[in-house]
Amino acid sequence: MSDFIIGRRQLYILPTRIGWYFSLILIALFGIAIKFNNQAAFMMLFILIAIGLVAMIYTHNNVIGLAISSQPSKSVFLGEPSTFPVTLSNSSAKQRSAIWLICGGFHRLSHLDAGESQSVELKLPTLQRGYLTCDPITLSSQFPIGLFFCWTKQYKSPHRCLVYPQPLNLIPLPNDGSNEGQQQQTANIRLGAEDFAGMKSYQPGDRIRDIHWPSLAKTNKLVSIQYENQSNSSVNLSWFALPTSLGQEDRLSQLCYWIIQAEQDGVRYQLEMPNHTVAFDKGLTHFHTCLRVLALWGDESE
Repeated sequence: MSDFIIGRRQLYILPTRIGWYFSLILIALFGIAIKFNNQAAFMMLFILIAIGLVAMIYTHNNVIGLAISSQPSKSVFLGEPSTFPVTLSNSSAKQRSAIWLICGGFHRLSHLDAGESQSVELKLPTLQRGYLTCDPITLSSQFPIGLFFCWTKQYKSPHRCLVYPQPLNLIPLPNDGSNEGQQQQTANIRLGAEDFAGMKSYQPGDRIRDIHWPSLAKTNKLVSIQYENQSNSSVNLSWFALPTSLGQEDRLSQLCYWIIQAEQDGVRYQLEMPNHTVAFDKGLTHFHTCLRVLALWGDESE
């Protein structure tokens, strides 16, 4: 998508509270100069008016011409902060100082050199599963002396963040014959022969013993060891296998946890939902397909 470039029609400016006090001082000084015909008062009045006009021009020019662009957001689990990457660009030959980027409760103060671009990650809370849209983004500034407040029209990012259900381990995986395979195969899901298959970013539900602690010390990021299960085990993760005492959201959270565990263990798994089934498979594409079904379950618009 093209950048949102701030022109004159996307920009508004008004005096701040200090600016209105400054205006009252000018009015009082004008009255004194007229009443007493005081040349020094007139000179001070014109100097202050010139300062106010220059401040207004600087405040306006500090924001005009900036550009905002947004990038796709990665999916997260409920309870984790969603991240919306945004780039703020200054294509002019002038430095821009004290630019506030405001998005909901997120505030970020930025300084842009000539021709500089800055990437900002807007972190917003996730309160429910499904698609989360980014709050409108606004730029504002009171540079240089705070007499005027300049702000832009709201920019709405076209990207959405998909929020998966919060994984909860409420009950163990049932062995009641609803799963493909026998009890021994199900045991292989937890204890099967495992070979090292690589490294991956940590996800909620990863086993503590699978965390690669040396990588945390080097990169300050959690990384998990990924294993490949050599058994032919497969498991059917069924909505109908869950007890009826669980509510809808608890069921989705439990299925989410089982999907994470099955993917970590490298087994083939199937997600069985009312009127919808994701066939047996494994891998990241299958993993995110199943989680997407859970995230959007009950959303008729999707």
